[in-house]
Parts: sequence; structure tokens; C-alpha cells
Amino acid sequence: MTTTPAEPRTVAVVINPSKFTDVDEVKAIVAAGAARAGWNEPLWFETSIEDSGAAAGRAALDAGADLVCAMGGDGTVRAIAGVLRGTGVPYGLLPSGTGNLLARNLGLPLNSLDDAVEIALLGQERAIDVGTATFDDGEERTFVVMGGVGLDAQIMDNTDDELKKKVGWGAYVAAGAPALFKGGFEATLTIDGEAEEPTDCLMVLACNCSSVVANIELATGAVLDDGDLELVMLRPNAVAGWLGVAIDVATRNRNGLASLKQWPGREFEFELDQPVLAELDGDPVGETTRGRFGVDPGSLIVRLPVPASQIPGLTPRTAVALDDTDDTAPDPSA
Repeated sequence: MTTTPAEPRTVAVVINPSKFTDVDEVKAIVAAGAARAGWNEPLWFETSIEDSGAAAGRAALDAGADLVCAMGGDGTVRAIAGVLRGTGVPYGLLPSGTGNLLARNLGLPLNSLDDAVEIALLGQERAIDVGTATFDDGEERTFVVMGGVGLDAQIMDNTDDELKKKVGWGAYVAAGAPALFKGGFEATLTIDGEAEEPTDCLMVLACNCSSVVANIELATGAVLDDGDLELVMLRPNAVAGWLGVAIDVATRNRNGLASLKQWPGREFEFELDQPVLAELDGDPVGETTRGRFGVDPGSLIVRLPVPASQIPGLTPRTAVALDDTDDTAPDPSA
């Protein structure tokens, strides 16, 4: 009996060329990895100043790609995730740039393109949640790591891209210094339909995973595949100041008299007493006075290392037990 060999599969890569000094070199590495894995020559789609990746991602789908990969910053990763959401087409991450927030939470290699390509082509598939956000303009946007208003958006907006290339996460610290001296705002939250009292705060952040900057676990316990988001509020604390925030982060204290407060849920609505800058996965998206954060559970398929059971950003899984009713199993009494 003869078997028909499987047709070679095709990977499409959406690349932000501004992230690389030698685009041809990285293309050659990806092509070599595809050849080793028995895949077709990769298809390439470039982002542009006008398009962070959504149009390129749609073009990749139209080309019939069996796998779509992102090679760019967090904005490119978010744009492609929004395109692939709900399609069932798997997503491979080839980390580039400084942030790599989703890749960090998924335990993907940040400094080896060869390893990242191998995982994208041959890795295990897991479904993760995608966050949704709506602000004053009424447009629904997506995020994979975080969406927020306040201090986080100010820091991202103030971060110098050239400084970020030189000093990495230190650029966010430099950007945060002037933002600390700006006044806060009043937020009225509704958590899964339950209204909270209006609260003075500096930041409201909806998190799809625990680590949203510099490997700091801000949204303690958050994972990417539980069907929930974690809402974190940063409140002014005149007594403890920023030392109190650091202690709250270190001790995972979120719901006492702490500077940080946290709620799990699937839908968060907020109203603000003034226009406040918003961001999604680190990209500022303008000011807003109200909005909604939601979650689309399990709507994005990502490629991960094998095994993926111990990745911190996912719900732990153990080996699958055999079905006790399986009548094909040997009879121990035989």
C-alpha cells in the first residue's frame, strides 16, 4: 500500500522592516528553517507607516497561508492577532524589538530566531484569549496583553523610540518620571455588571496576562487562556507613595488598603471625569472619557514550545488521562 505524501505547507511572515538592520539576513534564516521543516518558501508581507500589520495580515490570509507569523514590535503582534482572531489559522511569533510582551508571557525565545522559527513551524498549538476594547469613538479594537487608561498610556506615549533601542526597558523608566507628577482622575467602574464607587486613580489597566512590562507581575495570577481579564487600578497613596506600590507588587497585595486593587472578570466598563489617554499593548490610541474592556475566550491559536504545559502565562495542564470506558484497553483480569 502506498501513501500520498502530504502537500508542503506555506508560512506567511508579516515583517516590520524598520526593526532590522539586515532584512535579507533574517529572511534567509526563516527560509532555511522552513526548508528544514519541509515547508514551502515563505511568503513575505511588509508593514508600513500607514499600516501596522492589519492589511498585511489580511493579505497573508488571502494568499492561503497555513501559518501566519509576526516579525515586529508589539503593535505588529497586536494587529496580526486581530486579523487571525476567530479564523483558526495558527499564529507564530518571531520576537523582534524591545517589548515582545506576548512572547515573554508565552515563554518564547527572544534572542534566537532559529529557535523561534522552529517553534512556529513545528510547535504545539494552544488557544488563548483576545481582549477587546471600545473607547469614545465606538470602534472595537483588540489587544493580547493589556489595554488601559492613565499612567501606563502616558509612559508609552512619552517613551523615545531611539532611546528604547539603546537602553531597552530603561527608556520606559525615563518616560515614567515626568508622568508621575501629573494629576490623576476619577473613575467609575462596572465589573461584570456590578457598579463600584467612584475612585480617584492614576491608572486603570485590563490585563490578559500577568506580566505587562519588564517581567514585573502586575496582574497577579492572570493567564492567557482562562476566559477572564484582570482589571488593575493604581490609586494615589499619599502615605506610602511609590514605595507602597513596589511593596504591593512584590507581596501581590491587591485588595486591602494597597495602592493597587485588582478584579477578575469578563466585562469592565469605565467612566472618567475627564479625557484621559488610552493605550493597547503599549500603543497610545488617543484620549477617552469612557470605555469597555471585554474578552473573546480561546479565539487565537498560537504555536508554542513542546511541551507547553509549564508555560507561566498559561493555565497549567497535566497529561491527559485515558478514558476509563475505553473498551479497547486490555482487561486486567484476562
